Amino acid sequence: MDILGLITINPNSFNIWSLRISLTLTTSIFIIAMILAARAFLHAKALDHKHLDSIKDKHASPADTLAESVAKMLWATSQSDNTTGAAAPKEFLYDATREVAQNNFNGTFVNRIYMCANLLPPIGLWGTVAGMIVIFLYTGDPGSAINNGAIGAKLWSTYFALMYYVLLQAICVVLDVIAKRSINRGLQVKI
Repeated sequence: MDILGLITINPNSFNIWSLRISLTLTTSIFIIAMILAARAFLHAKALDHKHLDSIKDKHASPADTLAESVAKMLWATSQSDNTTGAAAPKEFLYDATREVAQNNFNGTFVNRIYMCANLLPPIGLWGTVAGMIVIFLYTGDPGSAINNGAIGAKLWSTYFALMYYVLLQAICVVLDVIAKRSINRGLQVKI
């Protein structure tokens, strides 16, 4: 099959390679996003109040969970306000700490998962385009294995990309709920 006499496409191998490329890309991106999601779930695990009250006066570290970092942030902010003489209202401290923690969690984990999820539909579109190229350029029997393979490549690549996309979007919603619970748990320390 020639395209304007410049490019020659072998329909038998083009179907296979376009399907392999799109499925490999979608699966790789999905695995990367799932690794990020697993790290986010571990970071947002809930801790009991006694543990948070016992560590709130220690220095923050990168190994802290979300609830621990919220408790340490709230404690440090409330203590620094008490030393300057002009203490901020507790409601302001709680709200500011909640916003900073939520933005930090979203920037570290959730936004990256959304970014991976948003890459998937265009890759599924590539599989659709590749399948359509073979269907439109192949002039043989319309019920042949080549046309059936092109339709299969088109459907499978789109199906996997969209299913991975929906799953990652659902994981982000669950992560948001878990993060809010963990942040609220960290905000319950005594200041």
